[in-house]
Amino acid sequence: MLDRRGTEEKMILIICTVSAATLLPFAIMRFLVGDYWVCLIDSVGFLAAVCLASYVYRVREVEMAGIILSLLAISGMVLHIYVKGISEIYFLYPLMVATYFIVKPGYALTLSLLTLAVLLPVTWVQLDGLAFAKVYLSIFGCVLFTYAFVSQRNQQRDQLLQYSTKDSLTGAGNRRAMDKQLIEAIQRFERSDQPMSLIIFDLDEFKHINDTAGHALGDQLLKRVADIVLARIRITDKLFRYGGDEFVVLADPADLVTAAQLAEDLRALIEADRSVTGWQLSISLGVAEYARGEPQESWLNRADEALFASKRQGRNQVVVSETRSDRPIK
Repeated sequence: MLDRRGTEEKMILIICTVSAATLLPFAIMRFLVGDYWVCLIDSVGFLAAVCLASYVYRVREVEMAGIILSLLAISGMVLHIYVKGISEIYFLYPLMVATYFIVKPGYALTLSLLTLAVLLPVTWVQLDGLAFAKVYLSIFGCVLFTYAFVSQRNQQRDQLLQYSTKDSLTGAGNRRAMDKQLIEAIQRFERSDQPMSLIIFDLDEFKHINDTAGHALGDQLLKRVADIVLARIRITDKLFRYGGDEFVVLADPADLVTAAQLAEDLRALIEADRSVTGWQLSISLGVAEYARGEPQESWLNRADEALFASKRQGRNQVVVSETRSDRPIK
């Protein structure tokens, strides 16, 4: 199951599992020797780790879980140091490094600096000058190195993600991005029951345009169409290049009527645009609202069938897919 989850999810689940497995025996041992305050700290940490792991596993929400986990872990370690003494500070090194992999680097750096400030009273009293300087310089160096490494890693990851999910010509999402977004949209629908729809469209007579005017102009027209669509759809909607001159809009949330109106707006905007060498463009569109329990492929196929119906009925129009029939929008 872990191989289907994102990096942050995996890190939080692994850290929570390791923390729970480590804290439980320590809590039992502390209780048996009468160290009740530390036992309480370890027990709270164990319960928090189990609850957070369960929450992330079920809901797959990582941002808030990462913040809570990092706060609880660092706070628990600070309490340990104040209760048990400065010898516990060496456990702080791996803990601080781990926070950079479950929350944003800026937040982790802020938390690290605040932790060092909170520990000043106990470290200043229990360490001599040289030992104090060694501890703080080593922690500070470790924190800064981790911050630089994770920031660079995140930047490279974001660039690779963009390259792997964006169509280089139009800026729309590619098929890989579409499949991922549709899966996530269906999962959201199962939780919220908000209606959502697909709009599939392609350019009318695009092959003829390529054959007569050349592929360079065809590329310009594809990019222009994508720009028009991206400027019109809402921030919650997503545009994908499905293949060739065919595009998909995920309208979420949107019932069939709302999506059909959006599709008609796109059709009219593109028909009225002549910004690329004055070329007259039109598109045909198919619309399908998601039905509960419907496989992703079936949803796409219904929208695609509505698009073909639009082509058969004369092009440059919107056809909606219903459970029994396809009909054009007048």
